[in-house]
Amino acid sequence: MLVGRCTAILLCLDSGHAPAQAQSPAYNFSAVTHQLEDNLNLYGPGVAVVIEQQGERIYSYQSGTITEQSQQGIASCSKWLSGAIVLHLAERGYFGLDDSIGQYLPALLSAGKGQPTIRQCFAMTSGFYDAQLDYETDRTLTLEQSVDLITANVPLVAAPGAQFAYDGNGMQVVGRLCEVVTGKSWHELADQILFQPLGMTQSDYGYFDLNPAIAGGARSTAQDYLKFLRMILGNGAAPDGTIILSSRSLHEFFTNQTFDLPEFASPWPVTLFNPYQNRLDYGMGSWITAQRTSTSPVEEVASPGAFGSFPWVDRKRGLTGIIFTYKLAALGTLANNNLRVLSQIRTEIDRVGLPPPGNFIPLSIAPAPEGRLRLDWGGGGLLQASTNLKQWITLPLPFPPYIENPAQIGRKAVYYRIAP
Repeated sequence: MLVGRCTAILLCLDSGHAPAQAQSPAYNFSAVTHQLEDNLNLYGPGVAVVIEQQGERIYSYQSGTITEQSQQGIASCSKWLSGAIVLHLAERGYFGLDDSIGQYLPALLSAGKGQPTIRQCFAMTSGFYDAQLDYETDRTLTLEQSVDLITANVPLVAAPGAQFAYDGNGMQVVGRLCEVVTGKSWHELADQILFQPLGMTQSDYGYFDLNPAIAGGARSTAQDYLKFLRMILGNGAAPDGTIILSSRSLHEFFTNQTFDLPEFASPWPVTLFNPYQNRLDYGMGSWITAQRTSTSPVEEVASPGAFGSFPWVDRKRGLTGIIFTYKLAALGTLANNNLRVLSQIRTEIDRVGLPPPGNFIPLSIAPAPEGRLRLDWGGGGLLQASTNLKQWITLPLPFPPYIENPAQIGRKAVYYRIAP
């Protein structure tokens, strides 16, 4: 593949100097603190909250015995981590997201359940659903054993892609699929793809003993999970330059997979604290928590868990954040309060405004590991791409870097520029 640098039309006002670092505005998060303190009884033994804006901490709160260093089960916060592992493998050619699961697990074909795609399994549209059978979290089962039981006993309640049904069985199946195609255990994959590269030394899939429980079996700390969130805001690159995903792959998290689909099952209560008062939809192992319309960009995604923890990334405001706690069966009692906390954070940031951009610097394109390209720019501006130098498409990435995987777009030339 050829990738061109459209240097003649870059809109640059400065030389190659690094952009000036803008100081974060003086936000007043007292309403956030009051919201937390008025509802501490909801958070069991305690809660730790951290918010960062473009890598700089702008708020933190701690109460009780839960701290940023406490390792706890994170329940469905695991789904986001698992989605990143699946995207990483798809990007490297082990499978396609739109491949059917039966291509890799023949027993599912024999059982008449091989039609769902890998994407549908991670978007909660596979059709797998059973509220009574919990093979995916049974501590006595290996991943292989749990998927054998899912194959035999968990029904497809709808045609794949026909409706939204929040359920962990599809993800469990894909986890086993990943083991089959790589020859490695899920624990090895998680360690090699995520935890070691990101320095998440206090994270693992050990909550349910033998069973990694792809949709809910991880343990982590607030500090560790923030490392993952920084990578998400960094479009696939960790702050130290380590590349986990290309930006194209990472954008799957910011792609609404369930908009307007019939809702068969969802854990979310009706709430007035979503930014646009619409229901929460689903992406690729993460909830779509802020999208104005079906054609508007997804502003915010999150992956809250049943034990109360709530990590999120807000691209519109440059935020990464986590409300970290541990209380069994807490999603129902904490959901509205956590959404109210997020609402107050958005309100305060919108009241004060975002940090001003630094000085413009030229777009730079450099080789990155595994044949990837890394595009960096500074001082604001929109990254645009073109294949013909006439029609330019603005990429939905408010912050650099942009990590390109040439294999994902074939051998045609692609040009990039910065527009104001």
